[in-house]
Amino acid sequence: MSPTLAFRIASITILIAIWIFSFLPISGMPNMPGNDKWHHGLAYFACMFCWGQWFMCAAPRLKLALILMLMGALIECLQGLTSYRSFEWLDMVANAAGVALAWLVVTVQLAFQRRFASDNQPPFLP
Repeated sequence: MSPTLAFRIASITILIAIWIFSFLPISGMPNMPGNDKWHHGLAYFACMFCWGQWFMCAAPRLKLALILMLMGALIECLQGLTSYRSFEWLDMVANAAGVALAWLVVTVQLAFQRRFASDNQPPFLP
């Protein structure tokens, strides 16, 4: 499997997992060590990191970051409408922080790849 295909599969899988786990009842969630806010931040970091690899230019990557932040806010609002989940502002903050950190990491990573890629070899693009 090529790195490109692997990143695309990971991107789609993480996005679907976020939507599924966001609407499972809390009692049905696996017991994972750590703070709930860290889980939110890590999930959205992973999502932005994988999807961010698809865009070499900064402007589309910034739009992607805003879309993922809005998605996190939408999911929180929809959770508030269920009887088994709740709306939490701090979850939205953790989601946005994960996206913002991943945006920064991907932006720096791709800048390094462009800067240090040999003339004969284009930078890795998933």
